[in-house]
Amino acid sequence: MKRSFFLRKKRTKSTVKNPENEEFYGYIKDLVHHPAVLQMKKYPHHCGTSCYQHCLNVAYYNYRICKFFDLDARSAARAGMLHDLFLYDWHNHRKKTGDPVHAMTHPHTALRNAKKYFKLNRLEQEMIVKHMFPVTPVPPTHWETWIITLTDKYCGTCEIGRYYYRLWFPVGAYLFIKRLVKKVFGAEYRYQDYVLPFGEEAAAESEVNFAKLRERSGSGWKKGGREKRRVPKY
Repeated sequence: MKRSFFLRKKRTKSTVKNPENEEFYGYIKDLVHHPAVLQMKKYPHHCGTSCYQHCLNVAYYNYRICKFFDLDARSAARAGMLHDLFLYDWHNHRKKTGDPVHAMTHPHTALRNAKKYFKLNRLEQEMIVKHMFPVTPVPPTHWETWIITLTDKYCGTCEIGRYYYRLWFPVGAYLFIKRLVKKVFGAEYRYQDYVLPFGEEAAAESEVNFAKLRERSGSGWKKGGREKRRVPKY
């Protein structure tokens, strides 16, 4: 019997060793070591995945898929790395600020923060501000932006799925992006966190286990159902 993709298992990281990784790093090296971007390591995002690691994952998928289709891979990588630069813990955001619609407002916050520190082209700005479509109502106008809407949801689903195998996610959309990813990466592809192939020490992931912190504090996750399985409290 095949092991379910969504069964809980120990998180692993890998880097595919190929020349494209060097190009990818060249596109984002000024971002991944910047103090503002490194702040994202402090904030939990999807279970045990920090905001920084999630953005790195999305950036890499954007880059590889856009390069596969001969699109603007550089802008895709950079926008992916900055798309969630909102710099707060969204799990406590509503309680602290009274803002009930983080999902709709955080792309604009991320764009404002990104523009403070980096020069962005129009495509990068659109990718950041529209990556939550259709939660945010204005649709993308470029293929690269459509791709980030898919890769963001795909990476988030996989990151959460390592801990919770019953997910509220459109099955058709998930299967579509999964098939697309297999075309780009090959039939033997399995989802794993991306690790920078260069400069690992400066950009190393924080050792904080966000999932365990929330289990102890009880602030972000709760038990539910007869199976006593944890379910995400969004």
